[in-house]
Amino acid sequence: MSDITICIVEDYEDEALSLSHQMALVGYKTVIAGSGEEALRLCREGNIHLVLLDVGLPDMDGYEVCRRLKADPATVDIPVIFVTARGDAVDVELGHALGAVDYVPKPYNLPMIVVHVDAALRTRQSQLDLVSGPFMLVDPAYTDQLTGLRNRRFLMERLQEESEKSQRYHYPVSCLILEVEDGVQEEAEEDLSDELLVEIAMTLRKNSRAFDIIARYDETLFAAVLPHARMDDAVAYGKKIKQELIQMASRSSCVLKDPRISMGITACLNGERPGSAEEFLGSSMNKLLLAKSNAPEHIVAGEYSGG
Repeated sequence: MSDITICIVEDYEDEALSLSHQMALVGYKTVIAGSGEEALRLCREGNIHLVLLDVGLPDMDGYEVCRRLKADPATVDIPVIFVTARGDAVDVELGHALGAVDYVPKPYNLPMIVVHVDAALRTRQSQLDLVSGPFMLVDPAYTDQLTGLRNRRFLMERLQEESEKSQRYHYPVSCLILEVEDGVQEEAEEDLSDELLVEIAMTLRKNSRAFDIIARYDETLFAAVLPHARMDDAVAYGKKIKQELIQMASRSSCVLKDPRISMGITACLNGERPGSAEEFLGSSMNKLLLAKSNAPEHIVAGEYSGG
């Protein structure tokens, strides 16, 4: 997150500084623009990844700023989120019509802003991934080369970040570990096994939110980190994924005659938190082992209990 820079366009200095401080707490760099012209200049000259834009500015309104950003080839792809007290339906509709990706009404709270910012950035990253190719990511060091999902290294770093953020800002986060057995392991042809793993990855991507963290952990193990998801939410997500995978296997050219899909799910609510990503993931791994031992629906879920 340290390489992401957000441009905060707000003419009230105290409010701009407060929002900048809050963004810094979750790992984002920020620059502040007190006027529309300054915002346009910073976006043209700087490495800006997202704009948080107020409507009421001294030289031009935020709608005009957004209009100019989207008319300039150098800035057209920068996601814009309006953060303003003008929250009427007409204002929201106008903001989206001008190309904004989201509209957050004031007063806001930090967890809400973080969710909107994370979602916008991940959606933008997904768009870049599609332009580069269906299974190519910008940084190969964080990418599983076969499936195009994030790899174990990225998973552990982001899981640690999400665990710390959820504890600091008191929102739930869940970690799911999924294993697909039988067909993947038994295929004689390597390319068929690879094809099936790619289809599993595509199914996970299709059914996940923009700000979920989906990764291939190891061979037939996949992981999902679900910010703002309680245990019931994570279980519902897991069951949906399982059903999609079963349907995929039934129509896939890969032979998966008897798919065995097991899941271990750990949810951290507003109580005890894991001290590390390893502890968090380990808790889900332990539940996965229980799930493989003929648990109902091969899914075991529970809250993090320490240790």
